[in-house]
Amino acid sequence: MTAGLVVTLIFVFGILTGMPIAFVLIISSFSGLVMLRGFDVALSALSTMPYGKSTDIALSVIPLFILMGYLASQAGISEKAYQIAYRFVGHLRAGLAMATVFACAGFAATSGSSVATSAAVGKIAFAEMKRFRYNDAISAGTIASAGLLGIMIPPSIMLVVYGIVTQTDIGRLLLAGILPGILTALVFCIGLYVLALIRPDLMPVANERFSWRDRMVGLKDGSGILILFTVIIGGLYSGLFTVNEAAGVGAATAFALLLLKRGFDWRALLIGGKEAVASTAMIFLILIGAGLFGQYVALSGLAGTVTKLIAGSDLPRYLILVLILLAYIPLGMFLEPISMCLITLPIVFPAIKALGFDPVWFGVIIVKMSELANITPPLGVNVFVIKSIRPEIQLSTVFRGASLFMLLEIITLVILVIFPEISLFIPNLMAAP
Repeated sequence: MTAGLVVTLIFVFGILTGMPIAFVLIISSFSGLVMLRGFDVALSALSTMPYGKSTDIALSVIPLFILMGYLASQAGISEKAYQIAYRFVGHLRAGLAMATVFACAGFAATSGSSVATSAAVGKIAFAEMKRFRYNDAISAGTIASAGLLGIMIPPSIMLVVYGIVTQTDIGRLLLAGILPGILTALVFCIGLYVLALIRPDLMPVANERFSWRDRMVGLKDGSGILILFTVIIGGLYSGLFTVNEAAGVGAATAFALLLLKRGFDWRALLIGGKEAVASTAMIFLILIGAGLFGQYVALSGLAGTVTKLIAGSDLPRYLILVLILLAYIPLGMFLEPISMCLITLPIVFPAIKALGFDPVWFGVIIVKMSELANITPPLGVNVFVIKSIRPEIQLSTVFRGASLFMLLEIITLVILVIFPEISLFIPNLMAAP
């Protein structure tokens, strides 16, 4: 109990003072290990964890998927995704907003990151929405929230991290994200359409129509999205690739698309590589801290105690699930999603398994909670991305626009909880003889 109190105090102090979450995890976990097993054991864990994590072959999928996303961005995939979506739905009520959602869904299939998706598509979508006099809050909220599809639709870095931490099949997890990602995009578009009916002044109709010939030409120009998605998902579904191989082939394919881009500039490759290295270093440092925290949790017996308490309670298992998910809301207000999950999963996941919930399905649910965290004040990461793109827009304006999507995210979450078959349909097809 004393060790737990010390770890908690260090953790809270680190978060409140703005210390990077990786160092908060390392310092608090090291302190807990010292109190539980002594300085030598704690030092041994601290000295072996960085090498163990950074050389784990299972983790190679993370830098490869990140590199693929940045190369795809430099290849102009985001612009093509928006142009395709705009040609098909731009003339409808809330058409530009829906085009942004679909463009984010398309770019998400090459990115794996919500931040990258919002940033890449947002630069194009903002200009178009401004041109047709869209409300600033709606524009900003739509881009920030549509970018959330980047951590659900494969190749999702979030699902990969979840699979590594919980030892769940990553291939099944990536396939499980397809239908929930599509469902989220559809719920977003329905919500936007309904809002446009109620308040047409917020989203004026863009009276630009394109012929089917123009639309088909657009699809041809945007074939890079389809190629990348087919390479990754087709390879996984057919069993042709392992997850690591799919990530490697995907990165190579994105590199080829960049080389084929008209007006190719080698500086784009350098920029994509540098951004991929920076993002990978940040995630790996957090994983090292989370690994140390996992050792502390295991030695403290905390996970086993929580599992026994939950398994021994008389509460219905879905009520326990709801209570667990409600606990993620305040955590998401102050923690970056990957950090939030890495901190909680060593404690929560054994209890979820004891309750009989499917680990793949729960991975989708956890990603959905991470999506919500990315637009929840005061530290919604995607909101700050939009602020960096358009500094003249107030943070309060972006959060106000994102509030509609918080409701739509909760609606989607409820659907996925009630109907787990949505998440498990494609993975089960892969497992079928």
